[in-house]
Amino acid sequence: MNSEILFLELAPRLASLIPLIMLISMVFFMASPKRPPEHLIALVIKIGVTITFILLLLIQFNLLASSKLYLDYKPYGEFKVGHFTFVISYFFDNKGLFFCEVALGLAFIIASFVQKYLHNESGYLRFFSLFALFVNGMVMVILAGTIETLFIGWEMVGLSSALLVAFFQERTVPAKNALHLWVVYKISDACLFTAIFLLHQTFGEVFFPTLLNQSLEGIDNYEKNFPMYLAVCMVIISAMAKSALVPFSGWLARAMDGPTPSSAIFYGAISIHMGAFLLLRFNPLIQLFPGIAWALVGIGVITSILSTVIEKTQCDMKSILAFSTLTQVGIIVSEIGLGFETLAMVHIIGNASLKTYQFLLVPSSFAHYQSTQESLGSHSVNKVSIQEFSFFSSPSLKTFRLGFLRGGLDAFLIDWFIQPIVSFSNLLSRFENRFFCLKNNIDLTDNTPKS
Repeated sequence: MNSEILFLELAPRLASLIPLIMLISMVFFMASPKRPPEHLIALVIKIGVTITFILLLLIQFNLLASSKLYLDYKPYGEFKVGHFTFVISYFFDNKGLFFCEVALGLAFIIASFVQKYLHNESGYLRFFSLFALFVNGMVMVILAGTIETLFIGWEMVGLSSALLVAFFQERTVPAKNALHLWVVYKISDACLFTAIFLLHQTFGEVFFPTLLNQSLEGIDNYEKNFPMYLAVCMVIISAMAKSALVPFSGWLARAMDGPTPSSAIFYGAISIHMGAFLLLRFNPLIQLFPGIAWALVGIGVITSILSTVIEKTQCDMKSILAFSTLTQVGIIVSEIGLGFETLAMVHIIGNASLKTYQFLLVPSSFAHYQSTQESLGSHSVNKVSIQEFSFFSSPSLKTFRLGFLRGGLDAFLIDWFIQPIVSFSNLLSRFENRFFCLKNNIDLTDNTPKS
């Protein structure tokens, strides 16, 4: 009995600490004057991911053996700000554990792939450092026991995503696309932060066990009010921006400028499904408002249809796979809106696993396609006669144009979100510089070069 209690205290603590230790190790390597060998960098990541995976597996076996619904772990005390109480908590339930185990398994595969894919690259250590940041954030999001814990992991995942899109920083386009992605993620973060404030106003403390066990602890005891309604709307908008649902789908193709392994783990496997997982965690609240639930179904259906059209008109393999993934994410969101939580979770895990394999196959896809053609004895696509495409009618051409232009969603994001936010940020930066110069008596018109 004592050994069981010791295990239940030690395993959750180690499962939450190992990803953090892995991240600190990468920071130490970055700060070291001598760059460590590549195999050591990859080994630290793979060992950290493996140990965390095993610990979560043991916790899940223990839950199944003891017939417990979940295990709650709070590594720190409560933080109080005014009348608000914030708790960093981990919530180990079978659904979250299974998803996290699959995600860690995919992370191990990606780490093994990157070890050879980025061999002798100058940004090798930088990639693994950001990858460690992502793994740490991913574990916090999936196993978060409170919305504050989820928000911390949410920020880590977003930061690592944007920085890996700009991984090839010697080129201008990846950096611009990373900024584009970062602004959309900040919209998602702002909505989630607003939801946190509103939910704290309603519940005082936001524990996911409370949301997942209505009959036991009861959000049924709370009256449905406008702050709760607005909080649910903010959660949905945050998930839409994070998972590239309509109308935020425009940034997805831009995110393909990162290395293939990061595209696989972020936009094929885990990050693009984070919004759907957030909706799963808040689904008991969503189902309290049938109108919002049906709106979520509609958003998922529209996203799925539009993504299918866009996918058929893309010219590069990574964009095709990205919008193919988004098609499935739209269906998953519709399943969540309809209340099919278990089906949605199985769909997320299956889609993430398949898309990871397909993304990792991209570098050799053309060679694979050519060998398949040769084995089948078929002719090359490049030799297809233009007459074979004469069946296109006017509606078909309009549909093709809609898909080729990605539904105009990229232009919509730039005109209504990206450009206004960037312009406003630049304006604040100029005001800050002017205030600094006035405060320190610096003449802004003095252009004399300093000796």
